[in-house]
Amino acid sequence: MSPYTLPQDAVWFITGCSSGIGLALCTYLSTHTTSRIVATARNSASLSSLPDSEARVLKLALDVTSSPSIAAALTATLAKWGRIDVVVNNAGYGLLTDTETADLAKAREVMDTNFWGAVTITQLCLPILRDENPLTGQKGGVIVQVTSLGGRLAFAGNAFYHASKFALEGFTEAVSKEMGDDWGVHFCCVEPGGVKTRYAETSTSTSASKDGARERHPAYLDSGLATNVMRRYKESAEATRGWAEPEKVVAAIYGIVRDGVGEGRDIPLRVPLGSDSWGMQRLAAEQSLRDLEVVRSVSLSTSGAEQLASIDFLKK
Repeated sequence: MSPYTLPQDAVWFITGCSSGIGLALCTYLSTHTTSRIVATARNSASLSSLPDSEARVLKLALDVTSSPSIAAALTATLAKWGRIDVVVNNAGYGLLTDTETADLAKAREVMDTNFWGAVTITQLCLPILRDENPLTGQKGGVIVQVTSLGGRLAFAGNAFYHASKFALEGFTEAVSKEMGDDWGVHFCCVEPGGVKTRYAETSTSTSASKDGARERHPAYLDSGLATNVMRRYKESAEATRGWAEPEKVVAAIYGIVRDGVGEGRDIPLRVPLGSDSWGMQRLAAEQSLRDLEVVRSVSLSTSGAEQLASIDFLKK
């Protein structure tokens, strides 16, 4: 697939813009580029800090767990600008709790927002990027999934958050391989580590039960357990002081879409953002190779080399 060319008047459709990375990205685009911005949030009033510009900024209410709400927002975007060039699935939140006592209704809500919301938007935007955009003279587009370091590695106390982000990563890898080379549709999972937003305060639930009571089993109150260590880390100003600045994160996202990465200017399927995300993923990849070698004899004992050869067609 040829490199993507971002038009100067690109239309960015962004979810979860009331705070954090979504708000920072909208602010960056409005002040550093000539892009047009569709800023969305559950309550459009929460977007008041963004500039009011009919020519460049469209503020829309959007509930990513509601298919009619998504369809209405996309329809409004096309009615105003006729195309969508970049989709940024950013809306999401965390659930920090002990898995044993977590309310599964709350866990499903995390999946509905973080995973199914992004899936629905992706599904509805694909025909826009493939079929509608060329009618305006702009071919294809980019779908950016804001996943996380937590979409590649899992940590105690965040089982359902990780499940949603791992699912989004797998979904995106698969659907990216379904695209025709001539469609010009690109995908990128950006995987931030720690970022200096208020995500931990405003976008992370810590209650185990549906009514908000923190009913933790006494077995999990030991301060040395990994979940409690994680809680202390996220609450420590000293520990989080080295996290990435939101402005640098969103500038990197814009650069990936505009310029690609490397000599080929390709848009990578995955990009860790932050030294913690890149460094921990590298360590995990190295450990994974060592683990594969440990189980090699067991793995290969179940079939011959012809089984591996039979899937050569999957290599790309």
